[in-house]
Amino acid sequence: MISSDLADFFALLNDVLQAIIVIFGTAVFLYYSTRWRRSEVVRAFCLLIGFVVLVYLSELLVSRTIVSTSAETLLRFGWIGIAMVPAAQFQLSSSLLTVTGQLPNRRRILVPGAYLLGLIFAALALWTDFVISGLVRMDHISRLTPGILFFVFSIYFWAVTVSGIYNVRRARGRCLTTTTRKRMTNMLITFLAAPLAVYPYLLLGGNVMINFPLFGWMVIIVGNLLISAMFTVLTSEMAYFGATSPDRVVRVRLYKYMARVPLAGTIVLLVYILVSRSSSLLGLPTEVALGFSLVATVMLVEWAIHAYKRPLERIFNLDNDPDVRRIQTLSERLVTTRELHQYLESLLAATCEAMRTPTSFVAAITAQGPKLEAVIGPLSKPETILQDADLIQLTQVNNGQKQGIKTIGGFILWQEYWIRPLYNRQGDFVLGIFGLRGRAPEPDLNDAEWDILNRLILQAANALEDRILQQEVFAVVEGLLPEITALQERSRAATFGGLPVLTAENEPGEILIDDPAFNKMVRDALTHYWGGPKLTDSPLMQLQIVQAEMSAGNESNPANALRAILAQAIEQQRPEGQRNLTTGEWILYNILELKFVQGKRVRDVARRLAMSESDLYRKQRVAIENVARTIGTMEQEAAQQKYNGSNGTETVSAATNDESSEAQP
Repeated sequence: MISSDLADFFALLNDVLQAIIVIFGTAVFLYYSTRWRRSEVVRAFCLLIGFVVLVYLSELLVSRTIVSTSAETLLRFGWIGIAMVPAAQFQLSSSLLTVTGQLPNRRRILVPGAYLLGLIFAALALWTDFVISGLVRMDHISRLTPGILFFVFSIYFWAVTVSGIYNVRRARGRCLTTTTRKRMTNMLITFLAAPLAVYPYLLLGGNVMINFPLFGWMVIIVGNLLISAMFTVLTSEMAYFGATSPDRVVRVRLYKYMARVPLAGTIVLLVYILVSRSSSLLGLPTEVALGFSLVATVMLVEWAIHAYKRPLERIFNLDNDPDVRRIQTLSERLVTTRELHQYLESLLAATCEAMRTPTSFVAAITAQGPKLEAVIGPLSKPETILQDADLIQLTQVNNGQKQGIKTIGGFILWQEYWIRPLYNRQGDFVLGIFGLRGRAPEPDLNDAEWDILNRLILQAANALEDRILQQEVFAVVEGLLPEITALQERSRAATFGGLPVLTAENEPGEILIDDPAFNKMVRDALTHYWGGPKLTDSPLMQLQIVQAEMSAGNESNPANALRAILAQAIEQQRPEGQRNLTTGEWILYNILELKFVQGKRVRDVARRLAMSESDLYRKQRVAIENVARTIGTMEQEAAQQKYNGSNGTETVSAATNDESSEAQP
């Protein structure tokens, strides 16, 4: 026998462990429920976790009940979860086997059959005494006694459980890569967590708690700890199923969620228990001590997660990849448009103070024309300055002299303003203009003022150039997103796809779109859009979509077929709505249509789009890259359709071959 105080301690410790399992189980259910429709694996795992939580919640409530009738009702209600866990586990094992490429066939009947048997036993446990009968109450423990069908239920419970384990073992054998085999091995080891957690052992050995209470409590507590560890591993491995993000992102999201939701809830629970039992030592009313302690706990937990986020990520190897750290650093160093404006306003304010002038401004030269970025002081008639005056021509000194514009000391004297062009670091491209209201008819700056002003102008030019470079980086990254997404989809398809996916033979077109020179091939074909050797002899003729276009009605003319594909890819760059030659979203499409389809010269295209030739070449490069990505996507879709069509008959034969190897519950 053990003392009453020790029994109370073990009972409290067991209740705390059960409460923690309920908290974490509920959090896991909520986390995976958002992907309920994406994957049968996720659906089965949610059901399994839900049934386990139901069992633990009923036992936790029973330990706090006073009326025997309520305790028996709660225990019988918990038997819904006990009876349904084997069926949910078998469905999970069946879905895992299906993911690895084994067709369901018999399991389509066996899974509903397992659920039907589970429902029958659950109904018998709720409303009859055939499976379980009367309540037995002991110190800190309440249990039911076995009925005449309890051993029949046990046979069903462990037979379906063993069948599920066998299915997972078969799924593990079908995994080809080291990662998937390791992942399936972890699931195989922890797959007994749910059955071990809910099976009613006390119905078989209830007298152990009377004759050997210390041993019984130790078994229960150690068992709960072991079950918690097994569920932790199983949950972390299940996170990758039904997710469309890379494994690294999935892992980071899961750990952050666990830290902010169930872990925080568990800490609050432990503080609640501790304070409620020791508030008298503090000399405070219980409700006051609980209020302060719970609020302080929540704040400290959130602060710790925020303050030690990066060290914890490195410890758990979440975002410790060098590439990820570079991206994180880049995201923290990005300059937004608002931040650029604030910086330029600071430069302009310093200019007004140093030059003793009331007004200064910075305007950027964009595809849509001059755009005012920042201004300090009153700017009279900004529309006249930015629209009526051709600032691109004003910033070219020779043209300015032809128009009678006076230039002194590098300044263009325009109305009452002194205007200075802002060049890039190479000095061959105008980024914008720096203007200030003249304090005299002509610049009268001394040497110190010239030095200060040149420094400020240089910083403004560098800020505009950095913003342009940053936007180009964004354009490149956005252009890469379809390719990255396609790579992730292929990787995820091959994860458990087995031999057919991993050994699928690549078509010439698939090899071609992965060629580093693919963008150059597209550019060459566009330059001879209406005929020429770069079109007729283009390697793009190997693309499946070009071959399909030839057979679809282009009179077996490869050049016409390739031109049609290029036209489709160009048309996909067209924004919605009415066409506009100067709107930013139309720039790339307009370049493609004017330069290649209409065949206009670079100078004419630049004039019509109101941009410099150097800017046109930069935008043209981005436009061609977009066309190349579009053609690559079209080729991948064609290859996928061909693969699905060719596998139609293979699926039927595979179903026949796999029929004999189905798991038996």
